[in-house]
Amino acid sequence: MQRRQILRLAGAAWVAGVAGLPVGRLHAEDFPSRPIKLIVPYGAGGITDQIGRALADAAGRELGQSIIVENKPGVSGTLGATQMATSEPDGYTLTMAPVVIFRLPHVQKMRYDPLKDLTYISMIADYNFAVAVRTDAKWKTMQELVAEAKASSRGISYGTTGIYGSQHLTISELARITQSNWTHVPYKGDAEAITSLLGGQCDVAMLTNTLLPYVKNGQLRVLAVLSEKRAPDFPDAPTLREIGYPVWSNSPFGIVGPAGMKPEVVRKLDTAFRNALKDPKLLAVTQQYGMSTNYMGPEQYSAYAQNAFKSEGAIIRRLAEAMKNQ
Repeated sequence: MQRRQILRLAGAAWVAGVAGLPVGRLHAEDFPSRPIKLIVPYGAGGITDQIGRALADAAGRELGQSIIVENKPGVSGTLGATQMATSEPDGYTLTMAPVVIFRLPHVQKMRYDPLKDLTYISMIADYNFAVAVRTDAKWKTMQELVAEAKASSRGISYGTTGIYGSQHLTISELARITQSNWTHVPYKGDAEAITSLLGGQCDVAMLTNTLLPYVKNGQLRVLAVLSEKRAPDFPDAPTLREIGYPVWSNSPFGIVGPAGMKPEVVRKLDTAFRNALKDPKLLAVTQQYGMSTNYMGPEQYSAYAQNAFKSEGAIIRRLAEAMKNQ
């Protein structure tokens, strides 16, 4: 009996080799035995894409296999999570996962469930957002801006890179807490929002480090940051919490795969991505774009996902109620 079992296993391995199936599919300890695909759910050349490529390069060296980036822009950055719902859980197809994957299912019907269809491998970093006005604006502090939003019937118009983004939801929470009046103006990207701000089409913009050159050349001034902690590139700008508003928003992203991945494969991938965060080239890219590394392993990241799904749902419900009453 033992001899027959050994022969069957040997035969299965031979058939798999003939069929072109990677040995890693049969033995997780041999993972990875071929290149891995990493979906970046945004367009080529953007901040997330550049971070994704630097991360793929560093983690690929750790694993001894190439990690090939595939861009899948659209649906607010959720197409990668959507593909995970129908991908094999073998560790060879992964995606970058922005926080919006927990948010959009509360807004519209999605083809994935963030709590059932995904394996959370490694959280990587946070985007930092700053509140900027033109240097000739009359508001010198965030408190003055909020006071104007409370006193003016017109309120304050603010530009972001899209509806239901972290900036939109953070200012909606600020408006609720302070009983102030804000008008959201969504743009297609940072460049369009900055052009609009400089041209006077909106009062203020909440954007990433793309603001930095305009701050340095004296065209824009940063009043505050939306993150939990001060941003290194805007060290003099307080957080909203420091000012006295109990509102903040980190916008993290991580690496996820399909549900049902083997724990030993998840551990190998997590180790590679964790070590990649020490890579000088990757750190240079994150610093260039004002991002903060924020590593979490599989267990902590999975717990975060559970909490994020609940909290994002609560915020969306409050926002929907506020919009209905406008």
